[in-house]
Amino acid sequence: MRRFLLAALPLVLAACSIDQSRLGNFVNQTVQPGMPMEQALVRMQAEGFYCNAGSGADAVIPCTRTYERLIRKNCVERVDLVRSATNVKNLGAVDVLEVKCPQ
Repeated sequence: MRRFLLAALPLVLAACSIDQSRLGNFVNQTVQPGMPMEQALVRMQAEGFYCNAGSGADAVIPCTRTYERLIRKNCVERVDLVRSATNVKNLGAVDVLEVKCPQ
C-alpha cells in the first residue's frame, strides 16, 4: 500500500500545478472576439469568473477566478476582455494573463 501511495504522489502533485495553455484554450473556447460583450460576460461568469465591468464603458474588463489547489495556497486565473475599437458593444480581444500564485 505504501508503495502505491509513493508512486501516486507525483500524479497528485502534477494535478496541483498550473497549466497556462489549458486555461488559454478553455477561455478561447468560452468566448471569442466579435461576440456581444454582454454575452461574453455572462459566459465567463457562468464558468466561475468574477468580471469587474465597472461603469460598463471601460475598454478593458478584468475577470478573475480562484484556482484551488490541494497542497499550496490558491492561485488566481486572470483574463482581460477588451472591447472592440469599432463597436464597443462587442468583444474585440481576449487577453489571458499569467496565473498568479502566492509564493
